[in-house]
Amino acid sequence: MERVNASPPQRKVFREEIRSAIRDAIFEGELRPGDKIIETFWARELGVSQGPVREAIRDLEAQGLVETVPFKGSRVRTLTEKDIRDNYSVRICLESKSIRDAIGQLSDEALGALTDQLQAILEEMDDCARQGDLRHFTGRDADFHRAIINATGNHVLLRLWEQCNMRNWFSVSALTDAESLKQLQQGHQRLLEEIANRDIKAAAATIEEHLTGLMDGFIRGVQP
Repeated sequence: MERVNASPPQRKVFREEIRSAIRDAIFEGELRPGDKIIETFWARELGVSQGPVREAIRDLEAQGLVETVPFKGSRVRTLTEKDIRDNYSVRICLESKSIRDAIGQLSDEALGALTDQLQAILEEMDDCARQGDLRHFTGRDADFHRAIINATGNHVLLRLWEQCNMRNWFSVSALTDAESLKQLQQGHQRLLEEIANRDIKAAAATIEEHLTGLMDGFIRGVQP
């Protein structure tokens, strides 16, 4: 029997989507450091109850983007110089290890596949740089670094890096302007060539120089 005037089923909004929506608002500057994250607003905005919004906020707190203050609710975290230095010191260690492992352990075929993947990402980054598209540039940049870690097969390393990288892009959204994108892309190109040549020493030095430069820039940006 055919149903008459049946309403179309509503698509369920998942916790990951709620988390991404709030995170994007932070990255794009709609929510600034210190701004409150109001559960009722996001529940109404996304058409969900407050429960999954609260869970998404807890996820973002674990990733270092949000802090919850007793009796005051949740707000976008303000990064201090120590936060940035602590974060980057760990990320440098993680990424240096991933590069050393990828170069030292991958077969020629696997390394070739990795460098092909990295080159394709760099071409997308170049397009974003020419257009001054910061949001998509940062996404492709994360893909570049993630691909190297994925290639090692070390899931613990990847999980730790994901947490560090989330915090870093929070800083990038506020402190990097479009004019610097091309320079960042060129640094990645050099790193790709060193990986392709299995030059562990040069590649490790390049990633440390790259991340230290970003760290110093972010620290200058948060200083009063």
